[in-house]
Amino acid sequence: MICNLLERYWNSGSAMVLGHAFTSLSMLTFFIVGAISFALTRLREPGRVAIGALLDHCFPWVHWKSASTRVDIIIYFAAKFSQKWIVLFSAWLVVALASGASATLRVWLHMDRTMIAGPAALLIISIVFFVFTDLGEFLSHLVQHKVKLLWEFHKIHHSATFLTPFTTYRFHPVGNFLDGFFIGLCLVIPVCVCQLLYQLTYPELVAISAGADLVMSVLLMSSLQHSHFPISFGWLERVFISPRMHQLHHSVKRAHWGKNLGGKLSIWDWCYGSAFLLPKGEKLTFGMGTIEDQRGDYTSIWWCYIGPLVGVAQRIRLMANRGGGHAADADPTLDHLAASD
Repeated sequence: MICNLLERYWNSGSAMVLGHAFTSLSMLTFFIVGAISFALTRLREPGRVAIGALLDHCFPWVHWKSASTRVDIIIYFAAKFSQKWIVLFSAWLVVALASGASATLRVWLHMDRTMIAGPAALLIISIVFFVFTDLGEFLSHLVQHKVKLLWEFHKIHHSATFLTPFTTYRFHPVGNFLDGFFIGLCLVIPVCVCQLLYQLTYPELVAISAGADLVMSVLLMSSLQHSHFPISFGWLERVFISPRMHQLHHSVKRAHWGKNLGGKLSIWDWCYGSAFLLPKGEKLTFGMGTIEDQRGDYTSIWWCYIGPLVGVAQRIRLMANRGGGHAADADPTLDHLAASD
């Protein structure tokens, strides 16, 4: 049964369609905000309006021609070959766990009837799925920052010295796999409840989840989290992650390491104690803040994939030689987050 359901989801192309929609809407949002930002700049500093000036405002060439952006773009296209498999794995995890749990609960609770989900129910389901998906993203992000072996894979994302919409996809496949695992795990509960109460298929529920995440990504301008546009949400940052909050997460400053781990909701950070609001007017410099930045380790695309494996092997060797978990402290290039632990 699980194989049949996943085959239907795979053949439907839902993941591919939503992926293309997210990319298109992300770039559209980037262009619109860039144009508005350019217009506001011209109001303060009157001058001749030209297409070249607008493009330079949105795509400052000195940064877009850098090795960091080149790596962003290459990984973006490489991820297209692996992302669908990771989405499929996440869907498999949800279906495998939720189908067994819902079947067992249906027997225990003697529930043999389900309801048709109306518009109100679908809206509530979408919101619940969005919240649980974001919780999965937060937990995955937290684990990748706190577990030093996993940090080796996640540091690829933080090695970007300039943020572009393509940085959104700058992850090692292991990091993407962890995201799929935690999101899938968190979605088991709402999927199980929906299966008990409503006549909704698993592919439909996965589509609802992805659709809700897409809509919120657009509303919260998630594509600008990785950009040079420092947009703040003001008091709404008590609930949502603004582009400015996430940009701080990429700062080289030690006080900013491991802060603002949420994907779209900041409530997880406020509860965990990792929320951090940037003082007005403070400028940010992006990167890891270690010697790896100076050496340019992750300006090489092959090292972005092989380097984490080397780092993990070094950590394991040091831990074995020292006989404890503090071995990584002997090499500062291996430990980005010692200050935030």
